[in-house]
Amino acid sequence: MSVIEVLKKQERQQGLQQGLQQGAEQKSYEFVKNLIQDTKFDDAKIASLAVVSVPFVRKVRADLAKKKK
Repeated sequence: MSVIEVLKKQERQQGLQQGLQQGAEQKSYEFVKNLIQDTKFDDAKIASLAVVSVPFVRKVRADLAKKKK
């Protein structure tokens, strides 16, 4: 396998990892958004249920507030 082929393979693997990570983040975002909209849970409880950070929940909450304006 040539150096170019190895580099191309590494780039493909890195791209795949990035895509999987973005998909997981989008899924978490949607889950947090639904919890915010459909429950009265506080940010810490939502973060715990969704297995994300409290700042992530606050970001989603801020995004939703911006969309309502």
